[in-house]
Parts: sequence; C-alpha cells; structure tokens
Amino acid sequence: MSSEKTIAVDLTLVDEGTRKIDTAPDGVRIGAVSLGMWQEDAVSTPADMYDDWDTYLIRINYELALTPGLPPLNWFEVGVDFSPGTPESVFVVDALPHATSTPRVPTSYTLNRYLALVPTDFGSSAVAHLASTTDVINVFGIGRGAVRWQHSSPTGGVLEGTRSAWAVLAVPKGRVKQRVEFSVRYAVRSDKAVDYRPTQQPVSFTLTLAAPTRSSDAVEPSDSADPAKRPPGSPPYVFISYAHDDAERKANALRFGELLRRCGIDAHMDQWDCDGRGDWSLWAIRHINRADFTTVLASPMCKAVGNGEVDDKTHRGLQTELGHLRELLHSDSDEWVPKVLPVVLPGERVEDIPLFLRPHTMDHYRLDEFTREEIDGLLRVLTRQPRMLRPPLGPRA
Repeated sequence: MSSEKTIAVDLTLVDEGTRKIDTAPDGVRIGAVSLGMWQEDAVSTPADMYDDWDTYLIRINYELALTPGLPPLNWFEVGVDFSPGTPESVFVVDALPHATSTPRVPTSYTLNRYLALVPTDFGSSAVAHLASTTDVINVFGIGRGAVRWQHSSPTGGVLEGTRSAWAVLAVPKGRVKQRVEFSVRYAVRSDKAVDYRPTQQPVSFTLTLAAPTRSSDAVEPSDSADPAKRPPGSPPYVFISYAHDDAERKANALRFGELLRRCGIDAHMDQWDCDGRGDWSLWAIRHINRADFTTVLASPMCKAVGNGEVDDKTHRGLQTELGHLRELLHSDSDEWVPKVLPVVLPGERVEDIPLFLRPHTMDHYRLDEFTREEIDGLLRVLTRQPRMLRPPLGPRA
C-alpha cells in the first residue's frame, strides 16, 4: 500500500444538530483507528479454480488509539471494502481472524487447496500468523467484496493496541490496481455520551497488487482435501455434523467447533459456510468424503433423525448427512468406523447418539465443559497420539 500520509479514521461524537462533543483539546477526536503498511502476496491459484481470477493473500494491520481520560469503547468494527461502487467485481475467499467468543492463543495458518486459511503446526507451510487475544470477534462478508471484523470484550471496554487481519482476495485476472475503502464503526462506553451518536468518515486509497506468478515466490496452497497430499504435520480435517434442535444447541455446536480450531484442528461446519446460496446436501457429502474424521454431536433430534423416527421433510440436511454416513459405514466398516466419532457435549446424553453409531458398544467422546482438557481424549484420536505407548517386548524367559 502506497500513501504519502498516515491512513486513519477519526472517531468523533456528534449530537443530533451535528455539534461535536467537546471531549478533546481540538473538540473533535475521541480517538482513531490507523492503518499500518499492508503486505500483499500473490497466490498460485489451483488450476481447477477461479480460472478468470488472480488471488492474493493480504495482511492488514490496524491500531486503535483513544484520547486519554475518555471512556473506553464497548466495541469497534473495522470494515475493508474492496469493491466500493463496483459490487461483485472482487470477492474475499476467506479471512482471518475467524469468529471467536473465547480467548485465542497464538496460531499459525496455511492455505488449503480451496484457498481457505486453516490452522497448522507445520512451520514451513504457515503463511499467516495471529497473536493471542481476549477479544470477542465477529466477522462478516466472507464470500463478498467487503469484509468486517467486530471486536468487543466480555469483561469491559475494548483495549487499545495493534491488531492484524488477513484476507484471501480474488480479483479479475490481470488487475494490478484495486480501490479500497476503510471504515470504522464503534460504540462509546459512557452514560454521558447517550445524547450523542458516534460518527466517522471512511477513507479510500488504491492498493497496488504484485503481478501473480507460479514461481517459488508465490504462496502455494496445500492440498487439505487429500491427506496423502498434505505437507507433514498438516492439521486433521474434521467435519461437524449436528442437529439444529434449538438456539442453545446450535450455539454449543459452534463453541465445540471454535474449541477444535483453537486446538489446531481444521474443523468445518455449516455456520462458517452460510454466506451464499448453494446445494447443502452436496456440500455435506463433499466434506464427509474429504474429511479425516466426522464428528456427530448427540442430541434428541440427532437421535430421532438417525433412528428414522421423523418424516422425510424434517431436518432434511441432517437426514442427508446421517444417511450418507450410514451408507459408508455399511459399505466399508473397516475404513469408516474409525473416522466417524460420536461426541456428547455438555448437557447432552449418551442415549441420544443414533443407534447406527453403536453408542454403548463402541467409543464415544464426552465433554463436561468446553475446555482443552475435556477434549484431550478426542484430540488424541484426531491426531493419532495414544495416551499410553505399548512397551517393547522383553526377552523370553
């Protein structure tokens, strides 16, 4: 990113008559969010994807600074619009950070063959890194031309400081100049500001993109669809199948997925892939076929669907998933029994695992709370690390 001055969005409070609140020496700013220099790297686009597009991995650094003595922000949100005034001329394939509702440890990521950013422990394959954070983060716009990250705190105001984000951007082939609009939204944590509304003025600039290449200088995606083609140490690919019984169970499924990803597992579920129209039955079958493991989350509706106790119009998506798993287990049990893992989340019962998964005669994995320690046994299965190693045979007597 080239610029002759610092790119920043001033945070300002105004009343309904547009009079600015006098909270700083100049009577205008209560703070600002400033952009640092961006990093843009061309990505070697897989041959069977995005034929008419060039793709780039872009690092975005931004810093929140507030005027001393003022109340903290309840939340703030940065928006990066890569298509201002030209809808659908570009799109964001994936973006970091992903949504999280709990503290996140430092994590490295690699690009899989679908240009998704997935956690990795294999240093040479890492292309992106995120520092630890206590922020609650929501992300919006993946799959579209603009992406937004919303930061909040469960314990108080959002902390000042620098944060990093990453975007996998697809642009029409041959484009080297891309217009970008940077904006900020926020809420002030103060009763004194109740009569005022926060405002800001978006900033536009032009991003210069390096010429794409397939040389060794380009970022090379890994093939996470085929375990045999992944780099050594690539994270296990896990698909999460579950019933949308109610809002609480849907939220718990999301917490389980977030926990797996924080623990270095490349977990996939529908709540992260719902930005566009598509065939959900094919989506599920592709994930199940490609995944190293499929976890099935126990619940009353999951049991009812799995046991054939509902009509064919109830939870059709789950019927597709469990029907496909039943077929795979019947056709090749030696391969698929180790790959289909029943999981019992906090508040659920073993009795609500579908019978075809044999809840009492085969292993299941129970969590009493959403912690790293509670899924240790499941993680050892996913990463093929036994709790106890078989000792070597001693000499015969």
